Amino acid sequence: MADKKTTKILIRKLLLPAIMVLVAFALSACSTWSSFRQTFISEPQSETDPTITIGVIEPQSGRYASKGKDEIKGIELANSIYNNVDGYKVNLVKVDTQSTVAGTETAIKALTEMHPVAIIGSAGEASSLTIGEYVDEAQIPAITPAATNPLITQNSSFYFRACVTESQMGDGLAEYAAKQLGSRRIAVVSLKNDSSTSALLDGFNRRIKRIAGKRNRAVLMTKEILPVEDEMRSVLTEIRRNRIEVCFVSMGSEEMDVFFTKAEEMGLENVTFLGTRSWGEPAFISMMEKHKNIKVVFPYESVLTKNDDTSDTYTEEAQRFQIEYANRYGDDDTPTDNAALAYDSYLLLINAFHNAKSTEGADIRAAMMEFNGLKCATGLFTFDETGNVVRSVTLSTIKDGKPVTEYVTKREAEAQELEDLENVVPEDSGN
Repeated sequence: MADKKTTKILIRKLLLPAIMVLVAFALSACSTWSSFRQTFISEPQSETDPTITIGVIEPQSGRYASKGKDEIKGIELANSIYNNVDGYKVNLVKVDTQSTVAGTETAIKALTEMHPVAIIGSAGEASSLTIGEYVDEAQIPAITPAATNPLITQNSSFYFRACVTESQMGDGLAEYAAKQLGSRRIAVVSLKNDSSTSALLDGFNRRIKRIAGKRNRAVLMTKEILPVEDEMRSVLTEIRRNRIEVCFVSMGSEEMDVFFTKAEEMGLENVTFLGTRSWGEPAFISMMEKHKNIKVVFPYESVLTKNDDTSDTYTEEAQRFQIEYANRYGDDDTPTDNAALAYDSYLLLINAFHNAKSTEGADIRAAMMEFNGLKCATGLFTFDETGNVVRSVTLSTIKDGKPVTEYVTKREAEAQELEDLENVVPEDSGN
């Protein structure tokens, strides 16, 4: 076993330089990144070289520490590769939100007093909402890698988002169900008194109506349940009776374990189950080892396994991310979507700084707004007027114990503001 491991490490060390040369060549051939290597990679700096600071505000302790540490890993990886912008060395300054609003306020006050050119963070919706007013007052552009609450960007002029919102995820799931699968027998099962998926379901229902039209019902049943066995059994019985083909349902890994066990007992392995981004987390993936005949699809940026993706969203930077992540953190450390999105958040900020030719926050913000399909590891980046990314939605499934790309939407989904009405125009229902 030791000899095999040693051989594997040796092969990777021998192949890595050649692979990186190929990646660098591919990057240099892309017009968007024509000067990327020359601009962002340089020899080590001397102590007298100018520096810029990017603040990193993430939970390193408390409830969201795991996600915060994943995002820090992505940021530090990007910084280790692209540590120079136009002759400026890029320093990272990290502060801990402690996964609390009070901790976030203390951290962001300290961070803004350091006058970084930009800020990345935070994991956790409440923390990101807290940060908004402070970056606006200081006019420091900030970007959250993975927080999805629409108010984060809606209420701030200087806040951007690298991930798609819940409404965009719902839009993507609806396209997959109604167009890719061609289903008109869809069920939506949500938890009683749970508002966490309301934006996703709004986006899902809005897009289904556009595709099928109000008169051509695609969602045949909508149910709210408590996560208890009797109610699970009852709703699964209705799913079988209505010959449902696609079912959206969102519960935690323990509850879904029970739900899928009962679905298997009822012979419902032919149903495709749609869920939330949390289904890409290790606990859920581990649970699915017991339900290998159940097909699940969920919004997730599976950068590590996008090699089979032939769409324009797969970029050379995705390959670079995979190689460098394994080299830095080891083959056994699978990068999460938080890590990949945080990596891209760093790339977006240094590109904006390069394009702005300025350390002023307003100039860097303006440069962020001018991106038009900038290629990063998780896909192409263009921002709307409120700082949300306008892009196709990547949906994943689980194969061999890993999230892998299942579908990339044909249509770029735009984020919806909270007050947007559901006035929809039916789309062509063809595939």
